[in-house]
Amino acid sequence: MMKRNLLAGMAVAMMALSACNDETIDIGNTLTGETDKFSVSKGEFKVTTRSVMADSVLLRSSYCYLGKAKDADTRSYVTSEFMTQFNLLESFSLPSPDDIVTRHDGMVAADSCQLELFYDLATSTDTLSAMKIRASELEVPMEENRRYYSNFDPVAEGLIRTDGIQADKVFTLADQTLSAAKRSSSSDYLSSIKVKLNKPYTDKNGKSYNNYGTYIMQQYYQHPEYFKNSYTFNHNVCPGFFFSVVDGEGVYTEISEMSIRFYFQRKTSKADSTSTYAVALAGTEEILQTTKITNDKEKLKQLAADNTCTYIKAPAGLYTEVTLPVDDVFRGHENDSVLTAFVDFVRINDMSDNKSFSVPSNLMMVPKDSLTSFFETQKLPDSKMTYSTSLTKSTNDYSFTNISQLLHRLANIKQAGLKSDPDWVAHHPNWNKVLLVPVQVIMTTTSSTTAVSSYEHCVSLASTKLVGGSESPDDPIKLTVVYANFNK
Repeated sequence: MMKRNLLAGMAVAMMALSACNDETIDIGNTLTGETDKFSVSKGEFKVTTRSVMADSVLLRSSYCYLGKAKDADTRSYVTSEFMTQFNLLESFSLPSPDDIVTRHDGMVAADSCQLELFYDLATSTDTLSAMKIRASELEVPMEENRRYYSNFDPVAEGLIRTDGIQADKVFTLADQTLSAAKRSSSSDYLSSIKVKLNKPYTDKNGKSYNNYGTYIMQQYYQHPEYFKNSYTFNHNVCPGFFFSVVDGEGVYTEISEMSIRFYFQRKTSKADSTSTYAVALAGTEEILQTTKITNDKEKLKQLAADNTCTYIKAPAGLYTEVTLPVDDVFRGHENDSVLTAFVDFVRINDMSDNKSFSVPSNLMMVPKDSLTSFFETQKLPDSKMTYSTSLTKSTNDYSFTNISQLLHRLANIKQAGLKSDPDWVAHHPNWNKVLLVPVQVIMTTTSSTTAVSSYEHCVSLASTKLVGGSESPDDPIKLTVVYANFNK
Protein backbone atom coordinates (compact mmCIF):
# COMPACT_ATOMS: atom_id res chain seq x y z
CA MET A 1 0.00 0.00 0.00
CA MET A 2 2.85 2.38 0.85
CA LYS A 3 4.44 1.64 -2.52
CA ARG A 4 1.20 2.41 -4.34
CA ASN A 5 0.73 5.70 -2.51
CA LEU A 6 4.28 6.69 -3.31
CA LEU A 7 3.88 5.87 -6.97
CA ALA A 8 0.58 7.73 -7.17
CA GLY A 9 2.20 10.81 -5.67
CA MET A 10 5.06 10.59 -8.15
CA ALA A 11 2.61 10.21 -10.99
CA VAL A 12 0.70 13.34 -9.98
CA ALA A 13 3.97 15.24 -9.79
CA MET A 14 4.90 14.08 -13.27
CA MET A 15 1.50 15.11 -14.62
CA ALA A 16 2.09 18.60 -13.33
CA LEU A 17 5.15 18.79 -15.54
CA SER A 18 3.78 17.25 -18.71
CA ALA A 19 0.49 17.31 -20.60
CA CYS A 20 -1.69 14.22 -20.90
CA ASN A 21 -3.43 12.88 -23.97
CA ASP A 22 -6.09 10.24 -24.37
CA GLU A 23 -3.52 7.47 -24.79
CA THR A 24 -1.79 5.61 -21.95
CA ILE A 25 1.19 7.50 -20.54
CA ASP A 26 3.99 5.12 -19.55
CA ILE A 27 5.58 7.40 -16.99
CA GLY A 28 5.69 4.47 -14.58
CA ASN A 29 8.12 2.59 -16.83
CA THR A 30 11.02 4.80 -15.80
CA LEU A 31 10.09 4.75 -12.12
CA THR A 32 9.56 1.07 -11.40
CA GLY A 33 10.88 -2.29 -12.39
CA GLU A 34 9.54 -4.55 -15.13
CA THR A 35 7.41 -6.49 -12.63
CA ASP A 36 5.59 -3.45 -11.31
CA LYS A 37 4.98 -0.98 -14.13
CA PHE A 38 2.69 2.00 -13.48
CA SER A 39 0.72 3.69 -16.24
CA VAL A 40 -1.53 6.71 -16.39
CA SER A 41 -4.35 7.53 -18.80
CA LYS A 42 -6.85 10.32 -19.28
CA GLY A 43 -10.52 10.39 -20.22
CA GLU A 44 -13.01 13.16 -20.93
CA PHE A 45 -16.73 12.88 -20.30
CA LYS A 46 -19.75 15.02 -21.10
CA VAL A 47 -21.30 16.93 -18.21
CA THR A 48 -24.90 18.13 -18.54
CA THR A 49 -26.27 21.19 -16.75
CA ARG A 50 -29.50 23.12 -16.34
CA SER A 51 -30.83 26.03 -14.26
CA VAL A 52 -33.06 25.25 -11.27
CA MET A 53 -35.00 27.42 -8.86
CA ALA A 54 -33.51 28.15 -5.47
CA ASP A 55 -36.97 28.80 -3.97
CA SER A 56 -35.89 29.90 -0.46
CA VAL A 57 -32.61 29.71 1.43
CA LEU A 58 -31.65 29.38 5.07
CA LEU A 59 -30.49 32.70 6.49
CA ARG A 60 -28.50 33.22 9.66
CA SER A 61 -27.52 36.25 11.69
CA SER A 62 -24.18 37.13 10.11
CA TYR A 63 -25.59 39.90 7.93
CA CYS A 64 -28.83 41.59 6.84
CA TYR A 65 -29.74 43.33 3.59
CA LEU A 66 -32.21 46.11 2.89
CA GLY A 67 -33.42 47.53 -0.41
CA LYS A 68 -35.08 46.97 -3.76
CA ALA A 69 -33.21 46.64 -7.05
CA LYS A 70 -34.10 45.69 -10.61
CA ASP A 71 -32.68 42.55 -12.18
CA ALA A 72 -32.06 43.28 -15.85
CA ASP A 73 -32.17 39.55 -16.70
CA THR A 74 -35.70 39.02 -15.40
CA ARG A 75 -36.82 42.67 -15.69
CA SER A 76 -38.30 42.33 -12.23
CA TYR A 77 -37.36 43.46 -8.74
CA VAL A 78 -35.52 41.82 -5.87
CA THR A 79 -36.54 43.12 -2.45
CA SER A 80 -34.70 42.51 0.82
CA GLU A 81 -36.20 43.33 4.20
CA PHE A 82 -35.13 42.14 7.63
CA MET A 83 -36.03 41.54 11.27
CA THR A 84 -33.67 42.06 14.16
CA GLN A 85 -33.56 41.85 17.92
CA PHE A 86 -31.14 43.86 20.03
CA ASN A 87 -28.26 42.67 22.14
CA LEU A 88 -28.06 43.54 25.82
CA LEU A 89 -24.72 42.98 27.51
CA GLU A 90 -24.92 41.47 30.98
CA SER A 91 -22.90 44.44 32.21
CA PHE A 92 -25.55 46.90 30.96
CA SER A 93 -26.47 49.61 33.42
CA LEU A 94 -27.95 53.11 33.62
CA PRO A 95 -27.00 55.85 36.10
CA SER A 96 -28.80 56.29 39.37
CA PRO A 97 -32.23 57.82 38.69
CA ASP A 98 -31.28 60.69 41.02
CA ASP A 99 -28.53 61.66 38.54
CA ILE A 100 -30.88 61.87 35.56
CA VAL A 101 -32.13 65.37 34.91
CA THR A 102 -34.51 64.65 32.02
CA ARG A 103 -38.01 64.00 33.37
CA HIS A 104 -41.53 63.36 32.11
CA ASP A 105 -44.49 63.37 34.48
CA GLY A 106 -42.03 63.36 37.37
CA MET A 107 -40.19 60.21 36.22
CA VAL A 108 -36.91 59.64 34.38
CA ALA A 109 -37.22 60.18 30.66
CA ALA A 110 -35.27 60.30 27.41
CA ASP A 111 -34.81 63.48 25.41
CA SER A 112 -34.96 61.53 22.15
CA CYS A 113 -34.66 58.03 20.71
CA GLN A 114 -33.82 56.58 17.30
CA LEU A 115 -33.10 53.36 15.43
CA GLU A 116 -29.79 53.38 13.56
CA LEU A 117 -28.88 51.18 10.58
CA PHE A 118 -25.21 51.29 9.59
CA TYR A 119 -23.97 50.35 6.12
CA ASP A 120 -20.88 50.58 3.92
CA LEU A 121 -21.41 53.20 1.23
CA ALA A 122 -18.68 51.68 -0.95
CA THR A 123 -20.49 48.35 -1.32
CA SER A 124 -23.98 49.75 -1.83
CA THR A 125 -25.90 50.28 -5.07
CA ASP A 126 -27.32 53.58 -6.31
CA THR A 127 -26.41 55.97 -3.52
CA LEU A 128 -28.53 58.88 -4.78
CA SER A 129 -31.89 57.16 -5.27
CA ALA A 130 -34.50 57.93 -2.63
CA MET A 131 -36.13 55.11 -0.70
CA LYS A 132 -38.81 54.96 1.96
CA ILE A 133 -38.65 52.26 4.62
CA ARG A 134 -40.79 51.43 7.63
CA ALA A 135 -39.73 50.20 11.07
CA SER A 136 -42.48 48.06 12.60
CA GLU A 137 -42.43 46.89 16.20
CA LEU A 138 -42.69 43.12 16.68
CA GLU A 139 -45.44 41.65 18.82
CA VAL A 140 -43.28 38.74 19.99
CA PRO A 141 -39.58 37.96 19.54
CA MET A 142 -38.25 35.47 17.02
CA GLU A 143 -37.90 31.91 18.30
CA GLU A 144 -34.40 30.78 19.26
CA ASN A 145 -34.92 27.16 18.18
CA ARG A 146 -36.42 27.91 14.78
CA ARG A 147 -34.65 28.01 11.43
CA TYR A 148 -35.68 31.04 9.39
CA TYR A 149 -35.68 30.86 5.60
CA SER A 150 -35.69 33.75 3.16
CA ASN A 151 -39.43 33.37 2.43
CA PHE A 152 -40.44 33.87 6.07
CA ASP A 153 -42.97 36.72 6.20
CA PRO A 154 -43.36 38.29 9.67
CA VAL A 155 -46.52 40.11 8.57
CA ALA A 156 -48.27 36.93 7.39
CA GLU A 157 -47.02 35.08 10.48
CA GLY A 158 -48.60 37.67 12.79
CA LEU A 159 -45.34 38.86 14.34
CA ILE A 160 -46.07 42.57 13.84
CA ARG A 161 -47.75 44.44 16.69
CA THR A 162 -50.85 46.00 15.12
CA ASP A 163 -50.99 48.93 17.56
CA GLY A 164 -47.24 49.28 17.95
CA ILE A 165 -44.65 51.55 16.38
CA GLN A 166 -44.88 52.21 12.64
CA ALA A 167 -42.11 54.71 11.88
CA ASP A 168 -41.25 55.71 8.30
CA LYS A 169 -38.01 57.13 6.97
CA VAL A 170 -37.14 58.57 3.54
CA PHE A 171 -33.41 58.59 2.78
CA THR A 172 -30.62 58.34 0.23
CA LEU A 173 -27.56 56.25 1.03
CA ALA A 174 -25.32 59.22 0.31
CA ASP A 175 -26.45 61.70 2.97
CA GLN A 176 -27.21 64.84 0.96
CA THR A 177 -27.21 66.99 4.08
CA LEU A 178 -23.42 66.58 4.14
CA SER A 179 -20.91 67.46 1.45
CA ALA A 180 -19.14 64.70 -0.46
CA ALA A 181 -15.86 65.83 1.08
CA LYS A 182 -17.34 65.52 4.57
CA ARG A 183 -18.66 62.01 3.86
CA SER A 184 -15.38 60.75 2.42
CA SER A 185 -12.81 62.43 4.64
CA SER A 186 -14.31 62.61 8.10
CA SER A 187 -12.93 59.82 10.30
CA ASP A 188 -15.94 60.01 12.61
CA TYR A 189 -18.56 59.85 9.86
CA LEU A 190 -20.49 56.58 9.76
CA SER A 191 -23.03 55.95 7.00
CA SER A 192 -26.33 55.24 8.68
CA ILE A 193 -30.10 55.45 8.33
CA LYS A 194 -31.73 57.04 11.37
CA VAL A 195 -35.39 56.31 12.14
CA LYS A 196 -36.73 58.63 14.82
CA LEU A 197 -38.84 57.15 17.66
CA ASN A 198 -39.77 60.43 19.33
CA LYS A 199 -43.56 60.23 19.03
CA PRO A 200 -45.66 59.28 22.08
CA TYR A 201 -45.57 55.54 22.69
CA THR A 202 -48.08 53.22 24.38
CA ASP A 203 -46.90 49.84 25.65
CA LYS A 204 -48.87 46.57 25.63
CA ASN A 205 -50.28 47.33 29.08
CA GLY A 206 -51.76 50.61 27.88
CA LYS A 207 -49.25 52.87 29.63
CA SER A 208 -48.13 55.93 27.64
CA TYR A 209 -44.67 57.54 27.39
CA ASN A 210 -43.43 60.63 25.59
CA ASN A 211 -41.12 58.52 23.40
CA TYR A 212 -39.77 54.98 23.04
CA GLY A 213 -36.52 55.78 24.85
CA THR A 214 -38.47 56.85 27.95
CA TYR A 215 -40.30 53.51 27.83
CA ILE A 216 -37.00 51.58 27.88
CA MET A 217 -35.56 53.70 30.69
CA GLN A 218 -38.59 53.39 32.95
CA GLN A 219 -38.74 49.65 32.34
CA TYR A 220 -35.13 49.45 33.49
CA TYR A 221 -35.80 51.12 36.84
CA GLN A 222 -39.14 49.41 37.45
CA HIS A 223 -38.13 45.91 36.29
CA PRO A 224 -34.35 45.42 36.55
CA GLU A 225 -34.89 41.67 36.10
CA TYR A 226 -35.89 42.36 32.47
CA PHE A 227 -32.36 43.65 31.81
CA LYS A 228 -30.49 40.61 33.03
CA ASN A 229 -29.51 39.53 29.51
CA SER A 230 -30.64 39.67 25.87
CA TYR A 231 -33.24 36.93 26.32
CA THR A 232 -35.07 38.66 29.17
CA PHE A 233 -34.82 42.01 27.39
CA ASN A 234 -36.23 40.68 24.10
CA HIS A 235 -39.05 38.76 25.79
CA ASN A 236 -40.14 41.47 28.21
CA VAL A 237 -39.14 44.88 26.85
CA CYS A 238 -38.26 44.98 23.15
CA PRO A 239 -39.11 41.97 20.93
CA GLY A 240 -37.39 43.66 17.98
CA PHE A 241 -38.26 45.46 14.74
CA PHE A 242 -39.03 44.57 11.14
CA PHE A 243 -37.60 46.93 8.50
CA SER A 244 -39.61 46.87 5.27
CA VAL A 245 -39.45 48.71 1.96
CA VAL A 246 -42.41 51.04 1.39
CA ASP A 247 -41.41 52.93 -1.76
CA GLY A 248 -38.47 53.55 -4.06
CA GLU A 249 -35.99 51.36 -5.93
CA GLY A 250 -32.33 51.16 -6.82
CA VAL A 251 -31.12 51.07 -3.21
CA TYR A 252 -29.65 47.79 -1.97
CA THR A 253 -27.17 47.61 0.88
CA GLU A 254 -25.82 45.34 3.58
CA ILE A 255 -26.73 46.48 7.07
CA SER A 256 -23.61 45.70 9.03
CA GLU A 257 -24.82 46.97 12.40
CA MET A 258 -27.98 48.35 13.93
CA SER A 259 -28.88 49.85 17.29
CA ILE A 260 -31.48 51.59 19.43
CA ARG A 261 -29.96 54.80 20.78
CA PHE A 262 -31.55 57.12 23.30
CA TYR A 263 -30.33 60.37 24.87
CA PHE A 264 -30.92 62.02 28.24
CA GLN A 265 -29.43 64.68 30.45
CA ARG A 266 -27.53 63.65 33.56
CA LYS A 267 -25.68 65.49 36.32
CA THR A 268 -21.91 65.80 36.17
CA SER A 269 -19.34 66.12 38.94
CA LYS A 270 -19.38 69.88 38.55
CA ALA A 271 -21.95 71.75 40.56
CA ASP A 272 -25.19 72.59 38.74
CA SER A 273 -23.88 71.23 35.41
CA THR A 274 -25.31 68.54 33.15
CA SER A 275 -24.23 66.65 30.07
CA THR A 276 -25.97 64.72 27.34
CA TYR A 277 -25.69 60.98 27.84
CA ALA A 278 -26.24 58.44 25.04
CA VAL A 279 -26.99 54.72 25.41
CA ALA A 280 -26.99 52.29 22.47
CA LEU A 281 -28.37 48.76 22.35
CA ALA A 282 -26.83 47.00 19.36
CA GLY A 283 -28.17 44.41 16.98
CA THR A 284 -25.41 41.86 16.37
CA GLU A 285 -25.05 38.30 15.09
CA GLU A 286 -25.12 37.09 18.71
CA ILE A 287 -28.88 37.64 18.66
CA LEU A 288 -31.50 36.71 16.08
CA GLN A 289 -31.64 38.48 12.74
CA THR A 290 -33.08 37.29 9.46
CA THR A 291 -33.60 38.70 5.97
CA LYS A 292 -36.77 38.27 3.93
CA ILE A 293 -36.17 37.99 0.16
CA THR A 294 -38.89 38.64 -2.41
CA ASN A 295 -38.29 37.58 -6.04
CA ASP A 296 -40.60 37.32 -9.03
CA LYS A 297 -40.83 33.52 -9.17
CA GLU A 298 -42.56 33.44 -12.55
CA LYS A 299 -39.84 35.53 -14.15
CA LEU A 300 -37.17 33.30 -12.62
CA LYS A 301 -38.93 30.23 -14.04
CA GLN A 302 -38.85 31.80 -17.49
CA LEU A 303 -35.14 32.45 -17.12
CA ALA A 304 -34.49 28.90 -15.92
CA ALA A 305 -36.19 27.61 -19.08
CA ASP A 306 -33.43 29.14 -21.22
CA ASN A 307 -31.47 26.01 -22.19
CA THR A 308 -28.76 27.81 -24.15
CA CYS A 309 -26.89 28.50 -20.89
CA THR A 310 -27.33 28.15 -17.15
CA TYR A 311 -27.63 30.78 -14.41
CA ILE A 312 -26.31 31.47 -10.95
CA LYS A 313 -28.41 34.14 -9.31
CA ALA A 314 -28.60 35.46 -5.76
CA PRO A 315 -30.28 36.12 -3.47
CA ALA A 316 -32.56 33.04 -3.43
CA GLY A 317 -32.72 33.00 -7.22
CA LEU A 318 -31.24 30.28 -9.45
CA TYR A 319 -28.67 27.51 -9.13
CA THR A 320 -26.94 25.46 -11.80
CA GLU A 321 -27.68 21.74 -11.52
CA VAL A 322 -24.87 19.47 -12.72
CA THR A 323 -25.35 15.82 -13.68
CA LEU A 324 -22.05 14.03 -13.18
CA PRO A 325 -21.29 11.10 -15.56
CA VAL A 326 -20.37 8.75 -12.72
CA ASP A 327 -21.23 5.52 -14.57
CA ASP A 328 -19.20 6.58 -17.61
CA VAL A 329 -16.17 7.43 -15.49
CA PHE A 330 -15.88 3.94 -14.00
CA ARG A 331 -17.12 1.87 -16.93
CA GLY A 332 -14.12 -0.10 -18.24
CA HIS A 333 -11.92 1.24 -15.44
CA GLU A 334 -12.94 -1.14 -12.69
CA ASN A 335 -9.31 -2.03 -11.93
CA ASP A 336 -7.97 1.53 -12.25
CA SER A 337 -7.58 4.21 -9.62
CA VAL A 338 -8.90 7.71 -10.28
CA LEU A 339 -5.98 9.99 -9.48
CA THR A 340 -7.80 13.22 -10.14
CA ALA A 341 -10.93 14.59 -11.76
CA PHE A 342 -11.60 18.20 -12.58
CA VAL A 343 -14.24 20.30 -14.29
CA ASP A 344 -14.44 23.99 -15.22
CA PHE A 345 -17.58 26.10 -15.53
CA VAL A 346 -16.93 29.03 -17.84
CA ARG A 347 -18.74 32.34 -17.49
CA ILE A 348 -20.51 33.96 -20.41
CA ASN A 349 -19.61 37.64 -20.44
CA ASP A 350 -22.96 39.37 -20.24
CA MET A 351 -23.14 42.78 -21.89
CA SER A 352 -26.63 43.54 -20.56
CA ASP A 353 -27.18 46.52 -18.31
CA ASN A 354 -27.32 44.61 -15.01
CA LYS A 355 -25.39 47.19 -13.04
CA SER A 356 -26.87 46.38 -9.65
CA PHE A 357 -25.63 42.77 -9.74
CA SER A 358 -22.02 41.70 -9.28
CA VAL A 359 -20.45 38.42 -10.41
CA PRO A 360 -20.62 35.73 -7.68
CA SER A 361 -17.24 35.46 -6.02
CA ASN A 362 -17.64 32.03 -4.43
CA LEU A 363 -19.52 28.87 -5.41
CA MET A 364 -20.23 25.71 -3.48
CA MET A 365 -20.65 22.30 -5.13
CA VAL A 366 -22.96 20.19 -2.97
CA PRO A 367 -25.03 17.04 -3.71
CA LYS A 368 -28.56 18.12 -4.57
CA ASP A 369 -30.24 16.00 -1.89
CA SER A 370 -27.79 17.25 0.77
CA LEU A 371 -28.28 20.97 0.19
CA THR A 372 -30.68 21.59 3.08
CA SER A 373 -28.79 19.53 5.65
CA PHE A 374 -25.44 21.05 4.66
CA PHE A 375 -26.51 24.58 5.56
CA GLU A 376 -28.76 23.66 8.48
CA THR A 377 -25.95 21.79 10.23
CA GLN A 378 -23.43 24.53 9.34
CA LYS A 379 -20.95 22.18 7.73
CA LEU A 380 -17.77 23.22 5.98
CA PRO A 381 -16.78 21.82 2.57
CA ASP A 382 -14.85 18.58 3.16
CA SER A 383 -13.45 18.04 -0.37
CA LYS A 384 -15.08 14.62 -0.28
CA MET A 385 -18.75 15.32 -0.92
CA THR A 386 -18.77 19.12 -0.91
CA TYR A 387 -16.37 21.57 -2.51
CA SER A 388 -15.90 25.31 -2.72
CA THR A 389 -14.17 27.46 -5.30
CA SER A 390 -13.85 31.08 -6.29
CA LEU A 391 -13.95 32.89 -9.61
CA THR A 392 -10.65 32.78 -11.50
CA LYS A 393 -10.65 36.15 -13.22
CA SER A 394 -7.78 35.36 -15.61
CA THR A 395 -9.69 32.43 -17.15
CA ASN A 396 -13.19 33.73 -16.34
CA ASP A 397 -14.33 30.44 -14.85
CA TYR A 398 -15.07 28.49 -11.70
CA SER A 399 -12.74 25.49 -11.50
CA PHE A 400 -13.24 22.45 -9.29
CA THR A 401 -9.78 20.96 -9.43
CA ASN A 402 -10.23 17.50 -7.90
CA ILE A 403 -13.62 15.93 -7.27
CA SER A 404 -12.37 12.33 -7.53
CA GLN A 405 -13.54 11.43 -4.01
CA LEU A 406 -17.02 12.69 -4.82
CA LEU A 407 -17.17 10.43 -7.90
CA HIS A 408 -15.96 7.41 -5.89
CA ARG A 409 -18.46 8.00 -3.11
CA LEU A 410 -21.42 8.48 -5.46
CA ALA A 411 -20.50 5.25 -7.26
CA ASN A 412 -20.24 3.38 -3.95
CA ILE A 413 -23.56 4.79 -2.72
CA LYS A 414 -25.27 3.59 -5.89
CA GLN A 415 -23.64 0.16 -5.71
CA ALA A 416 -24.70 -0.28 -2.07
CA GLY A 417 -28.22 0.88 -2.86
CA LEU A 418 -28.68 -1.57 -5.74
CA LYS A 419 -27.84 -4.49 -3.45
CA SER A 420 -30.97 -3.91 -1.39
CA ASP A 421 -33.20 -2.29 -4.01
CA PRO A 422 -33.07 -3.15 -7.75
CA ASP A 423 -35.04 0.05 -8.44
CA TRP A 424 -32.74 2.19 -6.31
CA VAL A 425 -31.86 4.57 -9.15
CA ALA A 426 -35.54 5.24 -9.89
CA HIS A 427 -36.12 5.93 -6.20
CA HIS A 428 -33.06 8.22 -6.03
CA PRO A 429 -33.11 10.24 -9.27
CA ASN A 430 -30.73 12.85 -7.86
CA TRP A 431 -28.01 10.38 -6.88
CA ASN A 432 -25.46 11.81 -9.37
CA LYS A 433 -26.61 15.45 -9.33
CA VAL A 434 -24.90 18.35 -7.60
CA LEU A 435 -25.77 22.03 -7.34
CA LEU A 436 -23.58 25.07 -7.85
CA VAL A 437 -24.68 27.50 -5.15
CA PRO A 438 -23.47 31.10 -4.60
CA VAL A 439 -22.15 31.47 -1.06
CA GLN A 440 -20.77 34.03 1.32
CA VAL A 441 -17.57 33.00 3.12
CA ILE A 442 -17.73 34.02 6.78
CA MET A 443 -14.34 34.71 8.37
CA THR A 444 -13.64 34.79 12.10
CA THR A 445 -10.58 36.31 13.73
CA THR A 446 -9.37 34.96 17.08
CA SER A 447 -6.00 35.70 18.68
CA SER A 448 -4.80 37.46 15.51
CA THR A 449 -5.63 34.36 13.42
CA THR A 450 -8.25 34.63 10.69
CA ALA A 451 -9.99 31.49 9.45
CA VAL A 452 -13.16 30.42 7.65
CA SER A 453 -15.89 29.80 10.22
CA SER A 454 -18.84 29.06 7.95
CA TYR A 455 -20.37 29.24 4.51
CA GLU A 456 -23.76 30.90 4.17
CA HIS A 457 -26.10 31.55 1.29
CA CYS A 458 -25.22 34.69 -0.64
CA VAL A 459 -27.75 37.46 0.06
CA SER A 460 -26.05 40.21 -1.92
CA LEU A 461 -27.04 40.93 -5.51
CA ALA A 462 -25.03 38.48 -7.62
CA SER A 463 -25.66 36.97 -11.05
CA THR A 464 -23.85 35.25 -13.89
CA LYS A 465 -24.43 33.05 -16.92
CA LEU A 466 -22.46 29.85 -17.43
CA VAL A 467 -21.66 27.92 -20.58
CA GLY A 468 -23.93 24.87 -20.66
CA GLY A 469 -27.60 23.93 -20.91
CA SER A 470 -29.23 21.19 -22.92
CA GLU A 471 -29.20 23.25 -26.14
CA SER A 472 -25.54 24.24 -25.98
CA PRO A 473 -23.59 23.11 -29.04
CA ASP A 474 -20.62 20.71 -29.04
CA ASP A 475 -20.95 19.45 -25.44
CA PRO A 476 -19.08 22.42 -23.97
CA ILE A 477 -18.54 21.09 -20.42
CA LYS A 478 -16.09 18.25 -19.95
CA LEU A 479 -15.12 16.28 -16.86
CA THR A 480 -11.46 15.33 -17.18
CA VAL A 481 -10.39 12.20 -15.32
CA VAL A 482 -6.86 10.86 -14.88
CA TYR A 483 -6.54 7.15 -14.12
CA ALA A 484 -3.66 5.10 -12.73
CA ASN A 485 -3.13 1.41 -13.45
CA PHE A 486 -0.57 -0.93 -11.92
CA ASN A 487 0.39 -3.39 -14.63
CA LYS A 488 0.87 -6.96 -13.49
